[in-house]
Amino acid sequence: MTLQNMRHCTNVPEEQYRLAFAISLGGMLELYDFMVYAMMASYIAECFFPSSDPMTSLLGTFATFAVGYLSRPLGGIFFGHLGDRHGRKRTFTLTISIMALTTALIGCLPTYNSIGIFAPVLLVLLRLFQGFSLGGELPGAMTYMSETTPGRSGLVIGILFTSLMLGLSLATFVHGLLTLFLPPDVMTEWGWRVPFWIGGLLGGLSFYIRRRFDESGLFTALNQVRQRQAVPFLELVRNHLRGFVCGFCIIAICGAAVTVLGVYMPGYLVTLHGFASDEVAWQASLAYIMSAPICLLMGLANDRYSHKLLLLLSIVLIAGISLPYYQYISSEGAELSKIMMVAAILSAFVTGLLPPMLVRLFPTEVRYTGVATSYNLGITLFGGLAPVSSTLLIKWFDVTTGPAMYLVMVSLFSLLIVFVAWPDYSMAVDRGKSQGQ
Repeated sequence: MTLQNMRHCTNVPEEQYRLAFAISLGGMLELYDFMVYAMMASYIAECFFPSSDPMTSLLGTFATFAVGYLSRPLGGIFFGHLGDRHGRKRTFTLTISIMALTTALIGCLPTYNSIGIFAPVLLVLLRLFQGFSLGGELPGAMTYMSETTPGRSGLVIGILFTSLMLGLSLATFVHGLLTLFLPPDVMTEWGWRVPFWIGGLLGGLSFYIRRRFDESGLFTALNQVRQRQAVPFLELVRNHLRGFVCGFCIIAICGAAVTVLGVYMPGYLVTLHGFASDEVAWQASLAYIMSAPICLLMGLANDRYSHKLLLLLSIVLIAGISLPYYQYISSEGAELSKIMMVAAILSAFVTGLLPPMLVRLFPTEVRYTGVATSYNLGITLFGGLAPVSSTLLIKWFDVTTGPAMYLVMVSLFSLLIVFVAWPDYSMAVDRGKSQGQ
Protein backbone atom coordinates (compact mmCIF):
# COMPACT_ATOMS: atom_id res chain seq x y z
CA MET A 1 0.00 0.00 0.00
CA THR A 2 1.53 3.34 -1.05
CA LEU A 3 1.79 6.34 1.24
CA GLN A 4 -0.85 8.13 -0.84
CA ASN A 5 -3.26 5.20 -0.52
CA MET A 6 -2.60 4.99 3.21
CA ARG A 7 -3.46 8.66 3.62
CA HIS A 8 -6.60 8.11 1.55
CA CYS A 9 -7.65 5.19 3.78
CA THR A 10 -7.15 7.15 6.98
CA ASN A 11 -8.73 10.36 5.70
CA VAL A 12 -11.63 10.42 8.16
CA PRO A 13 -13.04 13.58 9.81
CA GLU A 14 -11.82 14.12 13.36
CA GLU A 15 -15.34 13.93 14.80
CA GLN A 16 -15.72 10.44 13.30
CA TYR A 17 -12.58 9.31 15.07
CA ARG A 18 -13.92 10.68 18.36
CA LEU A 19 -17.22 8.92 17.75
CA ALA A 20 -15.46 5.63 16.99
CA PHE A 21 -13.36 5.77 20.16
CA ALA A 22 -16.40 6.66 22.29
CA ILE A 23 -18.43 3.73 20.96
CA SER A 24 -15.45 1.43 21.37
CA LEU A 25 -15.62 1.77 25.15
CA GLY A 26 -18.72 -0.42 25.09
CA GLY A 27 -17.07 -2.76 22.62
CA MET A 28 -14.20 -3.20 25.06
CA LEU A 29 -16.64 -4.87 27.45
CA GLU A 30 -17.45 -7.55 24.85
CA LEU A 31 -14.27 -9.50 25.50
CA TYR A 32 -13.52 -8.00 28.91
CA ASP A 33 -16.62 -9.59 30.44
CA PHE A 34 -16.05 -12.97 28.85
CA MET A 35 -12.31 -12.92 29.56
CA VAL A 36 -12.96 -12.03 33.19
CA TYR A 37 -15.28 -15.01 33.52
CA ALA A 38 -12.63 -17.30 32.04
CA MET A 39 -9.86 -15.82 34.21
CA MET A 40 -11.99 -16.29 37.31
CA ALA A 41 -13.07 -19.79 36.22
CA SER A 42 -11.22 -21.66 38.98
CA TYR A 43 -12.73 -19.43 41.71
CA ILE A 44 -16.21 -19.55 40.17
CA ALA A 45 -15.93 -23.34 39.93
CA GLU A 46 -15.14 -23.56 43.64
CA CYS A 47 -17.88 -21.10 44.66
CA PHE A 48 -20.71 -22.31 42.41
CA PHE A 49 -19.83 -25.84 41.23
CA PRO A 50 -18.02 -27.56 44.12
CA SER A 51 -16.78 -31.06 43.25
CA SER A 52 -14.10 -33.52 44.32
CA ASP A 53 -12.87 -33.68 40.69
CA PRO A 54 -11.33 -30.33 39.57
CA MET A 55 -11.85 -31.18 35.87
CA THR A 56 -15.56 -31.87 36.43
CA SER A 57 -15.93 -28.62 38.35
CA LEU A 58 -14.13 -26.72 35.60
CA LEU A 59 -16.36 -28.29 32.94
CA GLY A 60 -19.41 -27.06 34.86
CA THR A 61 -17.96 -23.55 34.89
CA PHE A 62 -17.20 -23.58 31.17
CA ALA A 63 -20.64 -25.04 30.43
CA THR A 64 -22.09 -21.94 32.12
CA PHE A 65 -19.66 -19.89 30.02
CA ALA A 66 -21.20 -21.50 26.92
CA VAL A 67 -24.70 -20.66 28.16
CA GLY A 68 -23.82 -16.98 27.87
CA TYR A 69 -23.13 -17.57 24.20
CA LEU A 70 -26.26 -19.63 23.57
CA SER A 71 -28.59 -16.70 24.23
CA ARG A 72 -26.70 -14.41 21.86
CA PRO A 73 -28.52 -15.42 18.64
CA LEU A 74 -31.88 -14.64 20.27
CA GLY A 75 -30.51 -11.30 21.41
CA GLY A 76 -29.19 -10.68 17.91
CA ILE A 77 -32.61 -11.29 16.34
CA PHE A 78 -34.43 -9.24 19.00
CA PHE A 79 -32.11 -6.24 19.00
CA GLY A 80 -31.56 -6.51 15.25
CA HIS A 81 -35.32 -6.08 14.81
CA LEU A 82 -35.31 -3.04 17.12
CA GLY A 83 -32.28 -1.58 15.37
CA ASP A 84 -33.70 -1.94 11.86
CA ARG A 85 -37.15 -0.76 12.92
CA HIS A 86 -36.49 1.97 15.49
CA GLY A 87 -32.90 3.05 15.02
CA ARG A 88 -29.32 1.98 15.74
CA LYS A 89 -28.54 4.51 18.47
CA ARG A 90 -31.54 3.77 20.71
CA THR A 91 -31.01 0.03 20.43
CA PHE A 92 -27.31 -0.30 21.17
CA THR A 93 -27.67 2.18 24.02
CA LEU A 94 -30.19 -0.22 25.54
CA THR A 95 -27.88 -3.21 25.07
CA ILE A 96 -24.98 -1.61 26.94
CA SER A 97 -27.22 -0.78 29.91
CA ILE A 98 -28.40 -4.41 30.21
CA MET A 99 -24.85 -5.65 29.78
CA ALA A 100 -23.50 -3.35 32.50
CA LEU A 101 -26.22 -4.34 34.97
CA THR A 102 -25.87 -8.11 34.50
CA THR A 103 -22.08 -7.95 34.72
CA ALA A 104 -22.23 -6.05 38.01
CA LEU A 105 -24.86 -8.43 39.41
CA ILE A 106 -22.67 -11.48 38.71
CA GLY A 107 -20.18 -9.93 41.12
CA CYS A 108 -22.89 -9.71 43.79
CA LEU A 109 -24.19 -13.30 43.65
CA PRO A 110 -24.22 -15.43 46.82
CA THR A 111 -22.27 -18.69 46.54
CA TYR A 112 -23.31 -22.35 46.66
CA ASN A 113 -22.42 -22.55 50.36
CA SER A 114 -24.88 -19.71 51.06
CA ILE A 115 -27.98 -20.63 49.06
CA GLY A 116 -27.22 -24.05 47.58
CA ILE A 117 -28.42 -24.94 44.11
CA PHE A 118 -29.95 -21.49 43.61
CA ALA A 119 -26.44 -20.02 43.30
CA PRO A 120 -25.53 -21.74 39.99
CA VAL A 121 -29.12 -21.24 38.78
CA LEU A 122 -28.86 -17.47 39.29
CA LEU A 123 -25.42 -17.47 37.66
CA VAL A 124 -26.84 -19.22 34.60
CA LEU A 125 -29.74 -16.75 34.40
CA LEU A 126 -27.44 -13.74 34.56
CA ARG A 127 -25.17 -15.29 31.94
CA LEU A 128 -28.23 -15.75 29.72
CA PHE A 129 -29.19 -12.08 30.07
CA GLN A 130 -25.58 -11.01 29.58
CA GLY A 131 -25.31 -13.02 26.38
CA PHE A 132 -28.72 -11.76 25.24
CA SER A 133 -27.59 -8.14 25.51
CA LEU A 134 -24.24 -8.90 23.88
CA GLY A 135 -26.21 -10.28 20.95
CA GLY A 136 -27.14 -6.72 20.01
CA GLU A 137 -24.19 -4.79 21.42
CA LEU A 138 -21.26 -5.36 19.08
CA PRO A 139 -23.36 -5.82 15.89
CA GLY A 140 -25.12 -2.56 16.73
CA ALA A 141 -21.81 -0.78 17.18
CA MET A 142 -20.48 -2.23 13.91
CA THR A 143 -23.62 -1.22 12.01
CA TYR A 144 -23.74 2.29 13.46
CA MET A 145 -20.03 2.99 12.90
CA SER A 146 -20.02 1.67 9.33
CA GLU A 147 -23.07 3.77 8.43
CA THR A 148 -21.68 6.97 9.92
CA THR A 149 -18.41 6.54 7.97
CA PRO A 150 -19.48 4.51 4.90
CA GLY A 151 -16.29 4.85 2.87
CA ARG A 152 -13.99 3.84 5.73
CA SER A 153 -16.01 1.16 7.49
CA GLY A 154 -13.03 -1.18 7.77
CA LEU A 155 -10.93 1.46 9.52
CA VAL A 156 -13.55 2.57 12.06
CA ILE A 157 -14.59 -1.02 12.83
CA GLY A 158 -10.87 -1.76 13.20
CA ILE A 159 -10.85 0.87 15.96
CA LEU A 160 -13.77 -0.92 17.59
CA PHE A 161 -12.00 -4.27 17.54
CA THR A 162 -8.78 -2.73 18.76
CA SER A 163 -10.75 -1.85 21.87
CA LEU A 164 -11.84 -5.48 22.15
CA MET A 165 -8.21 -6.55 22.26
CA LEU A 166 -7.59 -3.90 24.91
CA GLY A 167 -10.55 -5.39 26.77
CA LEU A 168 -8.72 -8.70 26.86
CA SER A 169 -5.65 -6.90 28.14
CA LEU A 170 -7.62 -5.00 30.77
CA ALA A 171 -9.19 -8.22 32.05
CA THR A 172 -5.84 -9.95 32.39
CA PHE A 173 -4.30 -6.82 33.95
CA VAL A 174 -7.05 -6.62 36.59
CA HIS A 175 -6.64 -10.32 37.30
CA GLY A 176 -2.88 -9.90 37.61
CA LEU A 177 -3.26 -7.05 40.11
CA LEU A 178 -5.71 -9.02 42.22
CA THR A 179 -3.55 -12.15 42.36
CA LEU A 180 -0.53 -9.99 43.18
CA PHE A 181 -2.10 -8.31 46.20
CA LEU A 182 -4.68 -10.85 47.39
CA PRO A 183 -3.93 -14.38 48.68
CA PRO A 184 -5.82 -17.34 47.11
CA ASP A 185 -8.29 -17.69 50.00
CA VAL A 186 -9.27 -14.01 49.73
CA MET A 187 -9.63 -14.33 45.95
CA THR A 188 -11.99 -17.26 46.48
CA GLU A 189 -13.93 -15.41 49.18
CA TRP A 190 -14.53 -12.06 47.45
CA GLY A 191 -11.62 -11.02 45.20
CA TRP A 192 -13.09 -12.69 42.11
CA ARG A 193 -16.06 -10.31 42.31
CA VAL A 194 -14.04 -7.10 41.78
CA PRO A 195 -13.50 -7.45 37.98
CA PHE A 196 -17.26 -7.84 37.45
CA TRP A 197 -17.94 -4.65 39.40
CA ILE A 198 -15.35 -2.83 37.28
CA GLY A 199 -17.07 -4.10 34.12
CA GLY A 200 -20.41 -2.78 35.39
CA LEU A 201 -18.91 0.66 36.01
CA LEU A 202 -17.37 0.79 32.52
CA GLY A 203 -20.69 -0.20 30.99
CA GLY A 204 -22.48 2.54 32.91
CA LEU A 205 -19.97 5.09 31.61
CA SER A 206 -20.47 3.88 28.03
CA PHE A 207 -24.26 4.17 28.44
CA TYR A 208 -23.89 7.80 29.54
CA ILE A 209 -21.70 8.62 26.53
CA ARG A 210 -23.94 6.91 23.97
CA ARG A 211 -27.01 8.85 25.00
CA ARG A 212 -25.44 11.93 23.38
CA PHE A 213 -25.03 10.41 19.90
CA ASP A 214 -27.10 11.25 16.80
CA GLU A 215 -28.78 8.56 14.73
CA SER A 216 -26.98 6.93 11.79
CA GLY A 217 -27.36 9.01 8.62
CA LEU A 218 -28.15 6.00 6.41
CA PHE A 219 -30.90 4.81 8.76
CA THR A 220 -32.34 8.34 8.93
CA ALA A 221 -32.47 8.45 5.13
CA LEU A 222 -34.10 5.01 5.04
CA ASN A 223 -36.68 6.14 7.57
CA GLN A 224 -37.52 9.26 5.59
CA VAL A 225 -38.41 7.30 2.46
CA ARG A 226 -40.34 4.70 4.53
CA GLN A 227 -38.29 1.71 3.40
CA ARG A 228 -37.99 0.07 6.83
CA GLN A 229 -39.02 -3.58 6.90
CA ALA A 230 -41.96 -4.61 9.10
CA VAL A 231 -40.14 -7.81 10.14
CA PRO A 232 -36.44 -7.48 9.17
CA PHE A 233 -35.64 -11.10 10.10
CA LEU A 234 -38.19 -12.44 7.60
CA GLU A 235 -36.75 -10.16 4.91
CA LEU A 236 -33.29 -11.49 5.77
CA VAL A 237 -34.38 -15.12 5.45
CA ARG A 238 -36.37 -14.58 2.23
CA ASN A 239 -34.01 -12.39 0.23
CA HIS A 240 -30.58 -12.27 1.89
CA LEU A 241 -29.89 -15.84 2.96
CA ARG A 242 -26.66 -16.02 0.96
CA GLY A 243 -25.28 -13.03 2.83
CA PHE A 244 -26.20 -14.68 6.11
CA VAL A 245 -24.44 -17.95 5.20
CA CYS A 246 -21.31 -16.08 4.13
CA GLY A 247 -21.30 -14.02 7.33
CA PHE A 248 -21.84 -17.13 9.47
CA CYS A 249 -18.86 -18.94 7.92
CA ILE A 250 -16.65 -15.85 8.20
CA ILE A 251 -17.37 -15.51 11.91
CA ALA A 252 -16.94 -19.26 12.53
CA ILE A 253 -13.15 -19.11 12.23
CA CYS A 254 -13.01 -15.73 13.97
CA GLY A 255 -15.06 -16.88 16.97
CA ALA A 256 -13.16 -20.15 17.32
CA ALA A 257 -9.72 -18.53 17.10
CA VAL A 258 -10.42 -15.63 19.47
CA THR A 259 -12.07 -17.86 22.08
CA VAL A 260 -9.49 -20.65 21.97
CA LEU A 261 -6.42 -18.39 21.75
CA GLY A 262 -7.73 -15.62 23.99
CA VAL A 263 -10.47 -16.56 26.43
CA TYR A 264 -9.62 -20.25 26.87
CA MET A 265 -5.82 -19.95 26.81
CA PRO A 266 -5.17 -18.72 30.41
CA GLY A 267 -7.12 -21.56 32.03
CA TYR A 268 -5.53 -24.05 29.60
CA LEU A 269 -2.00 -22.94 30.47
CA VAL A 270 -2.61 -22.90 34.23
CA THR A 271 -4.61 -26.13 34.49
CA LEU A 272 -2.82 -28.39 32.01
CA HIS A 273 0.70 -26.98 31.81
CA GLY A 274 1.25 -25.70 35.34
CA PHE A 275 2.04 -22.08 34.55
CA ALA A 276 1.46 -19.67 37.43
CA SER A 277 -1.82 -17.79 37.00
CA ASP A 278 -0.30 -14.41 37.89
CA GLU A 279 2.49 -14.85 35.30
CA VAL A 280 -0.05 -15.83 32.65
CA ALA A 281 -2.13 -12.76 33.48
CA TRP A 282 0.79 -10.33 33.18
CA GLN A 283 2.17 -11.84 30.00
CA ALA A 284 -1.28 -11.90 28.41
CA SER A 285 -1.93 -8.29 29.35
CA LEU A 286 1.35 -7.16 27.80
CA ALA A 287 0.86 -9.26 24.66
CA TYR A 288 -2.64 -7.96 23.94
CA ILE A 289 -1.61 -4.33 24.43
CA MET A 290 1.31 -4.78 22.01
CA SER A 291 -0.78 -6.61 19.39
CA ALA A 292 -3.89 -4.37 19.51
CA PRO A 293 -2.70 -2.04 16.68
CA ILE A 294 -2.80 -5.04 14.33
CA CYS A 295 -6.60 -4.67 14.36
CA LEU A 296 -6.25 -1.21 12.84
CA LEU A 297 -3.98 -2.49 10.07
CA MET A 298 -6.42 -5.30 9.30
CA GLY A 299 -9.26 -2.78 9.23
CA LEU A 300 -7.34 -0.75 6.66
CA ALA A 301 -6.79 -3.92 4.63
CA ASN A 302 -10.58 -4.45 4.55
CA ASP A 303 -11.01 -1.12 2.80
CA ARG A 304 -8.37 -1.93 0.18
CA TYR A 305 -8.24 -5.63 -0.68
CA SER A 306 -10.48 -8.54 -1.71
CA HIS A 307 -12.41 -9.91 1.23
CA LYS A 308 -12.21 -13.44 -0.14
CA LEU A 309 -8.44 -13.25 -0.39
CA LEU A 310 -8.21 -11.94 3.17
CA LEU A 311 -10.47 -14.72 4.48
CA LEU A 312 -8.39 -17.37 2.69
CA LEU A 313 -5.23 -15.88 4.22
CA SER A 314 -6.82 -16.10 7.69
CA ILE A 315 -7.84 -19.73 7.22
CA VAL A 316 -4.40 -20.80 5.97
CA LEU A 317 -2.69 -18.95 8.82
CA ILE A 318 -4.85 -20.41 11.62
CA ALA A 319 -4.91 -23.96 10.23
CA GLY A 320 -1.19 -23.96 9.43
CA ILE A 321 0.07 -22.60 12.73
CA SER A 322 -2.27 -24.28 15.25
CA LEU A 323 -0.72 -27.75 15.54
CA PRO A 324 2.97 -26.73 15.72
CA TYR A 325 2.01 -23.91 18.08
CA TYR A 326 0.29 -26.22 20.56
CA GLN A 327 3.11 -28.75 20.22
CA TYR A 328 5.50 -25.99 21.23
CA ILE A 329 3.34 -25.17 24.27
CA SER A 330 3.63 -28.81 25.37
CA SER A 331 7.38 -28.97 24.83
CA GLU A 332 9.99 -28.58 27.53
CA GLY A 333 11.35 -25.07 27.84
CA ALA A 334 8.35 -23.39 26.19
CA GLU A 335 8.48 -19.68 27.04
CA LEU A 336 5.29 -18.09 28.34
CA SER A 337 6.04 -14.73 26.73
CA LYS A 338 6.29 -16.32 23.27
CA ILE A 339 3.16 -18.40 23.83
CA MET A 340 1.07 -15.37 24.74
CA MET A 341 2.50 -13.13 22.02
CA VAL A 342 1.64 -15.61 19.25
CA ALA A 343 -1.86 -16.06 20.69
CA ALA A 344 -2.38 -12.29 20.88
CA ILE A 345 -1.10 -11.65 17.34
CA LEU A 346 -3.32 -14.34 15.82
CA SER A 347 -6.34 -13.11 17.81
CA ALA A 348 -5.76 -9.51 16.74
CA PHE A 349 -5.29 -10.58 13.11
CA VAL A 350 -8.64 -12.38 12.75
CA THR A 351 -10.49 -9.96 15.04
CA GLY A 352 -9.50 -6.90 13.03
CA LEU A 353 -9.82 -8.59 9.64
CA LEU A 354 -12.98 -10.70 9.56
CA PRO A 355 -15.94 -8.99 11.36
CA PRO A 356 -15.78 -5.78 9.24
CA MET A 357 -16.60 -7.93 6.21
CA LEU A 358 -20.15 -8.48 7.50
CA VAL A 359 -21.48 -4.95 7.01
CA ARG A 360 -21.24 -5.13 3.21
CA LEU A 361 -23.10 -8.44 3.00
CA PHE A 362 -26.47 -6.76 3.80
CA PRO A 363 -28.41 -3.68 2.62
CA THR A 364 -29.32 -0.91 5.06
CA GLU A 365 -32.88 -2.07 5.75
CA VAL A 366 -31.70 -5.41 7.23
CA ARG A 367 -28.07 -4.62 8.06
CA TYR A 368 -28.42 -4.63 11.86
CA THR A 369 -30.41 -7.89 11.76
CA GLY A 370 -28.09 -9.53 9.23
CA VAL A 371 -24.89 -8.59 11.05
CA ALA A 372 -26.31 -9.52 14.45
CA THR A 373 -27.73 -12.87 13.34
CA SER A 374 -24.71 -14.11 11.39
CA TYR A 375 -22.21 -12.77 13.92
CA ASN A 376 -23.93 -14.19 16.98
CA LEU A 377 -24.74 -17.58 15.52
CA GLY A 378 -21.14 -17.99 14.37
CA ILE A 379 -19.77 -16.84 17.73
CA THR A 380 -22.21 -19.07 19.62
CA LEU A 381 -21.60 -22.32 17.77
CA PHE A 382 -17.88 -21.99 17.18
CA GLY A 383 -16.78 -19.64 19.97
CA GLY A 384 -19.12 -20.44 22.83
CA LEU A 385 -18.59 -24.19 22.51
CA ALA A 386 -14.84 -23.87 21.95
CA PRO A 387 -13.74 -24.22 25.63
CA VAL A 388 -15.96 -27.25 26.23
CA SER A 389 -15.04 -28.82 22.88
CA SER A 390 -11.31 -28.25 23.39
CA THR A 391 -11.47 -29.69 26.92
CA LEU A 392 -13.39 -32.74 25.72
CA LEU A 393 -10.92 -33.34 22.86
CA ILE A 394 -8.09 -33.23 25.38
CA LYS A 395 -9.91 -35.66 27.64
CA TRP A 396 -11.07 -38.08 24.91
CA PHE A 397 -7.77 -38.32 22.99
CA ASP A 398 -5.52 -37.78 26.02
CA VAL A 399 -3.51 -35.10 24.17
CA THR A 400 -2.82 -31.46 24.96
CA THR A 401 -3.28 -30.43 21.32
CA GLY A 402 -7.09 -30.65 21.51
CA PRO A 403 -7.52 -26.88 20.88
CA ALA A 404 -5.39 -27.16 17.71
CA MET A 405 -7.58 -30.00 16.42
CA TYR A 406 -10.64 -27.84 17.01
CA LEU A 407 -9.17 -24.85 15.16
CA VAL A 408 -8.21 -26.96 12.13
CA MET A 409 -11.72 -28.44 11.88
CA VAL A 410 -13.37 -25.00 12.04
CA SER A 411 -10.89 -23.64 9.47
CA LEU A 412 -11.92 -26.34 7.01
CA PHE A 413 -15.58 -25.45 7.58
CA SER A 414 -14.99 -21.74 6.89
CA LEU A 415 -13.09 -22.62 3.72
CA LEU A 416 -16.37 -23.64 2.06
CA ILE A 417 -17.53 -20.10 1.27
CA VAL A 418 -14.34 -19.14 -0.54
CA PHE A 419 -15.78 -20.96 -3.54
CA VAL A 420 -19.15 -19.16 -3.72
CA ALA A 421 -20.12 -15.61 -4.80
CA TRP A 422 -20.63 -13.11 -1.97
CA PRO A 423 -23.22 -10.30 -2.04
CA ASP A 424 -21.64 -6.86 -1.84
CA TYR A 425 -23.83 -3.94 -0.74
CA SER A 426 -21.67 -0.85 -0.78
CA MET A 427 -23.02 1.65 1.76
CA ALA A 428 -22.18 4.48 -0.60
CA VAL A 429 -24.65 3.35 -3.28
CA ASP A 430 -28.41 3.24 -3.54
CA ARG A 431 -30.47 0.56 -1.83
CA GLY A 432 -30.64 -2.78 -3.60
CA LYS A 433 -27.48 -2.47 -5.69
CA SER A 434 -25.33 -5.51 -5.18
CA GLN A 435 -22.32 -7.09 -6.82
CA GLY A 436 -20.93 -10.56 -6.27
CA GLN A 437 -17.43 -10.79 -4.94
